Amino acid sequence: MKTKKVRHISIILLLAVILTMTSACVTLGERKPIATLVFSNGKEIKIRLYPDKAPNTVKNFIDLANSGFYDGTPVHRIEEYFVIQMGKSAENPDKNHAGFYIEGEFPNNNFSKNDLSHEVGAVAMARTVGEPGNEKNYYNSASTQFYITLTYKPNLDGDYAIFGKVIRGMEHVQKISKMDVDENKVPRDEIYVQSIRVETFGKDYGKPKRLEIPDETE
Repeated sequence: MKTKKVRHISIILLLAVILTMTSACVTLGERKPIATLVFSNGKEIKIRLYPDKAPNTVKNFIDLANSGFYDGTPVHRIEEYFVIQMGKSAENPDKNHAGFYIEGEFPNNNFSKNDLSHEVGAVAMARTVGEPGNEKNYYNSASTQFYITLTYKPNLDGDYAIFGKVIRGMEHVQKISKMDVDENKVPRDEIYVQSIRVETFGKDYGKPKRLEIPDETE
């Protein structure tokens, strides 16, 4: 009798292990891409990307990062308790784009499936804000620049394409936010992106859809 009971328990435990392993395999197959960003001070952060929420934005970021576009670009804006921003084109540092725009994947631009919020560590695309009354004209003006939020900023929700979140190393971002800045919010001591590379776990996310910019607006 005791032997049957032990055998019954063993079978239940074996089934539990099999179910756990199966679940783990399914989870592994659905892994979201992870970006590793290394700053010039040697500090590293990890960013989980959300292709299910902002697919073209994520494609754009992966394409730029893995091509080396961000390597050596500065953190050019720091606002303590708000954001740090980076990703300017090294070839066109005086422009807010790198020769193209992408469509804004956020609710107020008729893209409802991106319901991500500006939590601490949210990563989103920067864009031209525009003057009061014509903000919508600039909803599709993101290009390469992105920011990381330092505190919860729900007032930004719906107007910017959040596409990732810092999942490791947020303390390094917070430390950068304490750096001394000039009147334009530019850090007085140089801090830049040494590299960004994205691990896609074997999945090819393809090329992003980009919008051409007419010559007269460049």
